Amino acid sequence: MDVKHFADLRANFIRMFYREGRKPFDAIQKAIDEQAPPFDEPPYCYDIESGEPAYLTEWLEAEMAINVLGYSCLSMLSNSLKIAFTNFESVFGFKPGKSAFKQGLVAGYRGALSEVLSTDWSDCPADFAIIEQVVLARNSTQHMDDYSGFDAYHNENTIRKNPSLFFAGGKETLDPNDPVSWFGRRIEVTEADLLRAIDEVEKLVAYVAGREDKAYEWRKSRRHKG
Repeated sequence: MDVKHFADLRANFIRMFYREGRKPFDAIQKAIDEQAPPFDEPPYCYDIESGEPAYLTEWLEAEMAINVLGYSCLSMLSNSLKIAFTNFESVFGFKPGKSAFKQGLVAGYRGALSEVLSTDWSDCPADFAIIEQVVLARNSTQHMDDYSGFDAYHNENTIRKNPSLFFAGGKETLDPNDPVSWFGRRIEVTEADLLRAIDEVEKLVAYVAGREDKAYEWRKSRRHKG
């Protein structure tokens, strides 16, 4: 099985899905900003004295839809990474124990593959901090409890582990004990951040696939020991 080939296919689909999926919402926001039809006239119930821009609700709904689309893409990316790892298990012939995943999916496979690939990861071009946050952010978006909308928020454990959050409003460094930082806990998936995360996952998969010879050496040594 060519793990990298299929991982790349999934990555390219996620890019396309996000790019095409946000187009109608971008169009709504653009039409509102430019006061183009059907947003060229304020609605009949619009209160000009309020000072609130016309069609603000529709603009914010489009903004939320784009972010929820990002959540969906993060979920697919996290799942693609997990599938790549399990496929490497099959191809390389290793099986991490359950205890390996106490620190999470990425840390678990990183630890297991260290021996299999004979690497300390110092020459790996992938940014593990970003890749780990793909999984953490995905987990949070699957358990959102925002009764007023569809926003998900980073939990305290994630903030303590990663005070410089990648998928966050404002990209601020957060203090989990500071309630003023609450808005910065919102998981925000921008196009640039999503594309960067996809790139990092692709780098990791390519690195692991590129050390296939080391994995075969490891498996051969295991057979001799047996």
